[in-house]
Amino acid sequence: MLKRITLKGEQKNVLFLPPKNPIQIKGVAGSGKTTVALYRAKHLLETQANLFKETKIVIFTYNKTLSAYIKAIKPYINGGYQKDTDEITPQTPDGLNVQIINFHSWAFRFAGIPFDSTIRQWTQVEIIEDIISGLTSSTSNILDKSAEFFQEEISWMKGKLFKDKSEYLEAARTGRGTSDRVTKTDKEVIWVVYEKYNHELKNRGQVDFDDYAILALRKIQNDPNFIPPYTHIIIDEAQDLNKAQILAISSLVDNETNSLSIIADAAQRIFKSGFVWSEVGINVRGGRTIAFKKNYRNTIEIAKAANALLENETDNEDFTEIEYSVREGEKPKIAYYSDFDEQLSYLDDQLTVLNNSDNLNSTVVLHRSTNGVKRIKAFLDANGFSTELVKSNLSVNYGNDSVKICTMSSVKGLEFNNVFILDLNDGIIPYPQGFIETDDEFHISTERRLLYTCMTRARNKLFLFSSDNSNPSRYLKEIDAGLLEDISSSQSSQGTFNKYDDDLPF
Repeated sequence: MLKRITLKGEQKNVLFLPPKNPIQIKGVAGSGKTTVALYRAKHLLETQANLFKETKIVIFTYNKTLSAYIKAIKPYINGGYQKDTDEITPQTPDGLNVQIINFHSWAFRFAGIPFDSTIRQWTQVEIIEDIISGLTSSTSNILDKSAEFFQEEISWMKGKLFKDKSEYLEAARTGRGTSDRVTKTDKEVIWVVYEKYNHELKNRGQVDFDDYAILALRKIQNDPNFIPPYTHIIIDEAQDLNKAQILAISSLVDNETNSLSIIADAAQRIFKSGFVWSEVGINVRGGRTIAFKKNYRNTIEIAKAANALLENETDNEDFTEIEYSVREGEKPKIAYYSDFDEQLSYLDDQLTVLNNSDNLNSTVVLHRSTNGVKRIKAFLDANGFSTELVKSNLSVNYGNDSVKICTMSSVKGLEFNNVFILDLNDGIIPYPQGFIETDDEFHISTERRLLYTCMTRARNKLFLFSSDNSNPSRYLKEIDAGLLEDISSSQSSQGTFNKYDDDLPF
């Protein structure tokens, strides 16, 4: 899993894009975007150093698990690529000596946010519930919405950096589906909730995660002596950052180079942020954007099944057209079980088969929730498997034979030979707490993209399990049955399915 690769074709061409001003690498899952970005960082280190200014590079990721994975593979990154020949002549030893960090960790330290001052999601909801219960409106029914609706809207508002109410009232609310779901009158009420929420945080001496970017930007803008510390910045999974976060990151690059390498895939957007490049003053048009269409990771069968799911997306104009690899394999396996235990029993059987054939290396088991991950780990540990949690605060050995276990949200950017996705049931995915109203199409779309992202983590084998055969996830029906192999047991035991209504998936 961890090894040196050799770049060719469009991947190699990225290394030789201009070292100044922004570039964008957009492409399908499995096209090697993140890996190529690491090689570009190595190339910049080797070619842009001079006696007068040190080349300083940072790689920003969205989450900590991807940051840890990049750190694990960076010893295998080599340089020495030549533009007009396939000869590779390294100038430095293998390895990538750059800073790799996720955005929130950087902003937390940079802005000097007190350790215990960040408010948690459930407390946010409680504050908002108290606020809306004390308000009345004769002109709008928006106060009938859930606290989660306001929580999501407040997050979007902070990410957009609205300076005052008039900016918010005039802003189109993109990112909630095909059209705005709130009127201008509704927005007047929402703004009151927004101001009261911020006032309550201030009284408590607390901030939320969306404040991190705002505080970092404020520190930069208020310091007349601030000097951008980096000559080149690489931003991975940029599609999941918001306007405030992108602006904070872009403020850190040297004005002389303005070198931003932006890695993005709209099809893998799994968070409800949303911005366009013109909002942040970044120009990646024309020759400054390279599209990777070729899927190198997945077999044809896995890629086609995942893409069939994605074909149900209506907001797809930013998607990159996919070109399938020539590598053939097995159809993804799908199975419907009656309860959680039956599902785990089959997982045990399949992992044993992989282990007996020396194919267990690079295997991950995914679940939508943290509680589900804990139950899976407890089962596998009890049945003699070596396991590791892929979690932000834990180190992971990606080179050993342990079975990795993590939430679906945490696997973004990673890849494995074998991927098992468990509990694909309605009520688990789409995750119910994300619904702000009945048939919320934007939440349904976001969760669909999450499942697509998880499916495309698999190089060789993909297993899709439902543990509630009377209520499988709606997304399983969206995949053409002919693209999957149904391996459901003909004799399913009846059991009780445990709902996860008290834990978060992140």
